[in-house]
Amino acid sequence: MSEHNRAMLAALTRLQALAVIALFVVLALATLTIGASQSGEAISGDGRYSDVQLYHDIGNAVAGGEGYYHAATRLQRAHGFPTSPFVTVRLPTLAWIEAALGWRTVHVLLCVLLAVTAAAWFTMLRPLVSGRERMLAMLLVLVGGAMVASPGLSVSHELWAGVLVALAMALRVKGLTAPAFPTAAFLAAASALAIRELALPFVLLAAFWAWRSGRYRELAAWAALIAGYAVVLLLHRQAVVPLSLPGDALSQGWDGLRGPGAVLQDIADVTLLHLIPAPFSYLAVLLCLLGFLGAPPPLARFALPWLATIALLLAVFARPVNFYWAILSVPTVMAGLAFLPRTLRDLIRAASSSRT
Repeated sequence: MSEHNRAMLAALTRLQALAVIALFVVLALATLTIGASQSGEAISGDGRYSDVQLYHDIGNAVAGGEGYYHAATRLQRAHGFPTSPFVTVRLPTLAWIEAALGWRTVHVLLCVLLAVTAAAWFTMLRPLVSGRERMLAMLLVLVGGAMVASPGLSVSHELWAGVLVALAMALRVKGLTAPAFPTAAFLAAASALAIRELALPFVLLAAFWAWRSGRYRELAAWAALIAGYAVVLLLHRQAVVPLSLPGDALSQGWDGLRGPGAVLQDIADVTLLHLIPAPFSYLAVLLCLLGFLGAPPPLARFALPWLATIALLLAVFARPVNFYWAILSVPTVMAGLAFLPRTLRDLIRAASSSRT
């Protein structure tokens, strides 16, 4: 492994490393004081009809010939879901795919996409880490995305977007040193954006690193994608607003201010880490996130800001019923455990060094 791929933790002074270790200990102890999660399946005002059922019904209606926007606003109105502001109605991309391919094919496609993503991570990490770490990271990507095994969850826009972002991340990191335009990464990120607008931070991140590395052709492509997406959202708004009625439910807003504990709770709830009793499951999520501090810099530059953005959304904006935003971290987040030994090793070395 080349020196430029060493994590930044290895360059800390002794005092800095000791301070980071102390902070890690404080965070771990604080995690163990978090109460059990109250999150559950997001539901509408009547308490019985779930988001999952809503998106299944919308997909079935579109497959039956009804226009997407009429079906979506009709069903959301009927079951107490808001239709305003316009972003409460999802983009039609996934419903159109479901209607065209059928539920079984869509589920198989999502499972294949996760497998391809895990393979892309394995290939991306080849020059960056040892074979054991590479294999472990690939397996953790598969485990982290285990919810794709449930056919019913193939309607989750966040799940599709999360897997596509993880694929785009692997493809982009792999191509960092290549002069060619990262077409595959661009297409994966654009697909994530077409399904869920919350994938936009990754596109902005990719544009930022294209600018920092002087890849102006790539920067222009990301900028064009962002500009084109703004037009798509405008057209989406124009399709939704006329179909929203004065008596429709309104969104309660996105000002949950639930704090950092919600980040750990929500991510645990949408991964297999929920099988670990709380609060130890929350500690496991913290360790996943801390592991990326020791990841090779080419990966950390993408993974850390992406996961930090999701954490910000969950801690500041998400209400309890928005816990499913945490699915955007799937399947990336659990791969951090593969790099946790590297994080600890670099910290111990720095703390034992004579650098001041």
